[in-house]
Amino acid sequence: MRPVVRLQSPAPQGAIDHAAYLARGGYRLLKRCIAGEIESDMVLQSVGDSGLRGVHGPAAVEWERVHGAPTPRAMEVCAAAVGPAGLAERALLERDPHRCFEGMLIAAWAVGASRIRLLVRGGPAALRAMLAAELLKLRDRRPYPGMPEIVLGFDDAPPSDDGLPTLRQGIQTLYWVPDILERGAAWFASQAQCRRWASA
Repeated sequence: MRPVVRLQSPAPQGAIDHAAYLARGGYRLLKRCIAGEIESDMVLQSVGDSGLRGVHGPAAVEWERVHGAPTPRAMEVCAAAVGPAGLAERALLERDPHRCFEGMLIAAWAVGASRIRLLVRGGPAALRAMLAAELLKLRDRRPYPGMPEIVLGFDDAPPSDDGLPTLRQGIQTLYWVPDILERGAAWFASQAQCRRWASA
């Protein structure tokens, strides 16, 4: 099980940057999805079988709702980086931001979302700067043509989905999507601690 590292420093230390993430096979699963090796229905099925929970309950229910909605569709991802509830989410972003981004992009692809808004509430300036820099690297080396636009926002800025069907997920939920596809739904379903983190 991939550990969640709770960093004590206010500045991100030891984050897995874009180059390091690619070196360990990062975005491989996303590319397999785009290439048709993994179909969107398979992703939705795996998420459902895993028992992964999202902001409003079982993640698969929300994914299926948006997947079946009229186009265009959007996605909104929320992460708290302050307070007791935000410790785990901040740790994920500080330690392995691209794992979060890959899960986010797989989810957006699976439901057909054409744009993504990533909203981070609170957190130190170093975290914000790191996320902006790593997203810029991702845009410069897009895993595939036509990757959705990712807009990074901070604090309590209101949603801007313009009334579009929108998938709303927390960063903890999306972090586990690559693991579910790599290790299988049964593996994740057996990890009680993972389920607790994802549904927090």
